[in-house]
Amino acid sequence: RAMSPARPRRVGASVDPVAEKPAARAVPRVPPAVATRTTRAMAARAAAVAGGKRDASSEDKSGLDASDGGFLHMRRVGRVRSIATFPLKGARGQMLDRAKVSLGSSTPRDREFALLRHENIEQFWAGGDGGDDDEAYAGRILATGEGKDPGHHSNKHLFHQLITDPSMVRYAVEMLGDSGIAVVDAATGKTLVAAEDVSDATQRSVLEAFFGEVLETSSAAKPPSLVRALGHSFANVGGRPNEHVLHLNAAPTVERCWRELAADSERSDGKAPESLEAFAMRFRPNLVVEDAGDGSLKPWSELGWCGRDVRVGPEVVLRINEPTIRCPSTRVRYDRLGDDVLVDEAQLKMPDVALQRAFPSLSAEIFGRETTLAEKGSYLGLYATVIQGGTMSPGDDIVLIG
Repeated sequence: RAMSPARPRRVGASVDPVAEKPAARAVPRVPPAVATRTTRAMAARAAAVAGGKRDASSEDKSGLDASDGGFLHMRRVGRVRSIATFPLKGARGQMLDRAKVSLGSSTPRDREFALLRHENIEQFWAGGDGGDDDEAYAGRILATGEGKDPGHHSNKHLFHQLITDPSMVRYAVEMLGDSGIAVVDAATGKTLVAAEDVSDATQRSVLEAFFGEVLETSSAAKPPSLVRALGHSFANVGGRPNEHVLHLNAAPTVERCWRELAADSERSDGKAPESLEAFAMRFRPNLVVEDAGDGSLKPWSELGWCGRDVRVGPEVVLRINEPTIRCPSTRVRYDRLGDDVLVDEAQLKMPDVALQRAFPSLSAEIFGRETTLAEKGSYLGLYATVIQGGTMSPGDDIVLIG
């Protein structure tokens, strides 16, 4: 039967991955790269003033103090709508009331676990037992590929993914303490199986047996291996220690893409089209950014943040590296949780194909290279690196620095 999409459950008081917010937050220090860019901007502005010209780029439209934190110009471009973490690669995640991040980290325990395919265990994770060897195994798998941009590897095919095992959309994985996880039925909220300490082989085998039974490309006889390596993240980009990335989606852009791809498309059973909420869940972001109420965040305007820094709330500073290229897992829909999970089969509805065709003129910087995005693939979202840690929460302003 058709069901409405289930949102990730929000962390409650009993399951809190971060410390309480400090009573007072300090103004962030200026990262070196920002300070250099600010010095250049100050010189340019002084020259414009001396010549009797107004520098339009220095106009603060947000009402913020342009000298806040010592920066020449800080312009509010949005605010945080929601924060999430996805402990298991491919599964649904968990909403957070706040998240503490540090230099080069993602949200707490994001993509900490992955299901390594049975046929790959001997070659890539033989003898793994939760010890130091696991860090070496993960490091090799997540190493940047030859000729690729920082943090990009080519080994996600070694794991069970949403596109190969669409039934993963039925399960949310939530954090239990520091080293455990629980698998939750996304439709009912019922915990199906859990392990308080995944480093314990007996507890881990229970989770492996569960996924061996339910995944399309696995079996009870050949279950996957639940792998974990401290300091590593099994994201598609930035998985090794201190090179993790945060994935950002801008709500106006997601809505624009939904209207283009999904808003008017009937489901195969003739029922209502896919909702915006369900469509947005396909992209599994850590941060969703919305307009702050002034109408300044337009569809695709976040592409202009690439190569720049943004402040999230009073403490956190992110460097926006590149837009996010979309993979085939975005074809799996979140508006059906029964036995008949839906996967888009028409190319005009596949985000990893259709976005490239629907928006052919988009361009953005990819690690400093101005790029016509349609020449490389379909893009939606941004990858960012934490360059100054702290705590961030829904409702925090997103401020573009410099």
